[in-house]
Amino acid sequence: EDSEEPTSSKKVKLSKIAALKKENNVKISEPQWSEHELLAEQQNLTLNVAKNIVKLFEDGNTVPFIARYRRDVTNNMSPETLREVKETYEEIIVLKNKINTVVKNLEKTEVLTEQLKHNITSSRSIEELEYVYAPYKPGSKRTLAERAKELGLEEPALSLLHNQSEINLSDYVQKDRKELSSVADVEKGIVHIIASIISTDTEILSHLRQLRKRTNFIIKTKITKKPPLDEGKFENYENFEIPVKYIKPHQVLAINRGESLKVLSVKVVVPDNIFYDFQRVCFRKWSCENSAHQLRHNILKQAIEDSYNRLVQPLIIREIRAELKQQAEKASCEVFSTNLKHLLLTAPLKGKYILGIDPGFANGCKLALISPMGELILNNVIYPHKSQSREKDKMILKNMLQEHNCELIALGNGTACRQTEEWLTNLIQEKIFHPLDVKYTVVREDGASIYSCSAEAKKEFPKLDPNIISAASLARRIQDPLAELVKVEPKHLGVGMYQHDIKKKHLEEALNDVVSECVSFVGVDLNTTSQCLLRHVAGLSDKKAQQVIEYRNKNGPFICRKQLLEVHGIGQRIFQQCAGFLRVGPLRADDATAFYKNSKATKLDSTYIHPESYDIAISLIKKLNLKLCDVGETQFINVIRDKAPQLDLPRLNDEFKSNTQTIQLILDTLSKPLNHDLRSDCPQEPLFKKGLTSIDDITNGTVLTGRISNVTHFGCFVDIGVGINGLIHVSKYNGLNLEMGNKVEVKVINVEIERKRIGLEALKQL
Repeated sequence: EDSEEPTSSKKVKLSKIAALKKENNVKISEPQWSEHELLAEQQNLTLNVAKNIVKLFEDGNTVPFIARYRRDVTNNMSPETLREVKETYEEIIVLKNKINTVVKNLEKTEVLTEQLKHNITSSRSIEELEYVYAPYKPGSKRTLAERAKELGLEEPALSLLHNQSEINLSDYVQKDRKELSSVADVEKGIVHIIASIISTDTEILSHLRQLRKRTNFIIKTKITKKPPLDEGKFENYENFEIPVKYIKPHQVLAINRGESLKVLSVKVVVPDNIFYDFQRVCFRKWSCENSAHQLRHNILKQAIEDSYNRLVQPLIIREIRAELKQQAEKASCEVFSTNLKHLLLTAPLKGKYILGIDPGFANGCKLALISPMGELILNNVIYPHKSQSREKDKMILKNMLQEHNCELIALGNGTACRQTEEWLTNLIQEKIFHPLDVKYTVVREDGASIYSCSAEAKKEFPKLDPNIISAASLARRIQDPLAELVKVEPKHLGVGMYQHDIKKKHLEEALNDVVSECVSFVGVDLNTTSQCLLRHVAGLSDKKAQQVIEYRNKNGPFICRKQLLEVHGIGQRIFQQCAGFLRVGPLRADDATAFYKNSKATKLDSTYIHPESYDIAISLIKKLNLKLCDVGETQFINVIRDKAPQLDLPRLNDEFKSNTQTIQLILDTLSKPLNHDLRSDCPQEPLFKKGLTSIDDITNGTVLTGRISNVTHFGCFVDIGVGINGLIHVSKYNGLNLEMGNKVEVKVINVEIERKRIGLEALKQL
């Protein structure tokens, strides 16, 4: 039973299009382009790869599944590129759907001609479609061309344009009608009709699209009124001028915001060569060498100029602005997505007791100590910022840490963080916790308070104060960041900038896709996972995750992946998408022997290998004279690592009727232990400290170590432990590829204490 309503609005649109295609009784107005052709053009793909991707998305495949298990047909496309391609494909489907709607609307009003239908179905962007459709929208103001047609001037206009016959303008003069009272009025009406025809001609529009790609446009801005107090950033855009091809996404978003606030005026400078080229192409198409008709030449010249100045140039400017906005929003979403991905894939710090502290003044600092398994075992509230209770609070903290030999503290970065950090620093320097070597790290609190009051938190801690839950969540964010952070909507995790300049739905969908990708690629243990984590696995939803948990509670632990097909609501399609990302194995290492005696159990269920490739994996293991029961063992792994580089992959492809990417995935997976965590491939432990630095202690030239806390298009922010994040401008990266979570050594190049700004230069990545 695979039927389930898609959760995102874009998926709903896709399903509607698919339904329209399948209904024979619904007339579809197909565009003059195919989906894969337009996708290939917009994403710079080969036609074959674009066709494969369209087919994969049409069949309901998810990005994580395609990125891992269908690389052979996507030319090894990365998940990030696939997300971008998917977004473009969805926009193409929306355009296709809108073309169909426009044609049906025009058919109802009986104004649809074959030429108009051709112009509409040739549209290759929403802006172009809106431009062609605008004059025919219900309630829209009649265009100059429409008014001229109503005066009976369409026939002479077409005759002149196509050089069909001699036209005497005075024949159309009507003294009793104001709009036709003179030859000049008749000529003006004919010019408007021809200008409209020229501006919507598909050949001309196609030429303009190509011309735009080769032309360098300039954006100019200036301040029109004094900006609001909190919008001083617009000072940068006074008499600002930049070529369109060099403008940065954050500049586009800032300019658009300034324009909407009526603080900035924006002008796109279109070079004169665009008009001259446009004029040349128009004359080439409609000028007749054997025609010496001066009237026709003059009217055609006027129509070309009118078409350009009144219709074509504004269209070019609108399209440039729309493309810049779209590109800036996509780029900003990508920054959010990349930052979120690095945050979620931070290596876990397992096997440790960790104390979480949610700092505060009047309401005290909330303490929560978690076990190596993430269970809350102790909690308390202390008031270290009230002098009368400091000695008592010091002993409470000391006893909690020493009782469980806990040496790691996760301190929230909210209210009273700086003061609590000073207090902890003094205690560490006074060796209060001796013989423990206590260290602390400052943890982002973004979303912790939202989670602590959620139904998810109430379900796990039904009788616990939300403030204590926040402290426990901070500790878990260090112990297993992915498992804890997925409990919070990604938009609340504070991983980007210009959030309010991006469409809310667009951003949420992009971030949710990243969460699904991260959870899927890390993998989820089917027998221990929570519903909260499981629902983010590719192919599953909250409802399906609940059904899996209910099945597990009723029937006991899963023995194999294939058992998922017994869960109500999960059929072959959903199984295909999620199975490779779910792990099934013994609950404890001691149970392994008994667990694998069951004929349904296989060690391959604890790997990244998809069940559809088990036969190939088993054949490959036999070919290498190894045993399936030894998968994951040290000797087995060593043999795979020794022999894999010597294998002839093309020959194996033919032998197993497979492809290089699948064979390579199997070999890579077999060369790792069971339940391998990809986060361990590039571990980055939290930056633990034993003391803090004050902003008053740093000057130009001071060298510090910090962790990158946010990345933008203009630079990255670094937590250097002074209470204010410093900024490394992109010009100060010194060739380093800096990403969120990186540990870096930096040099202070500028300090503005009053403005709370610290400028940094990157020295090296640690």
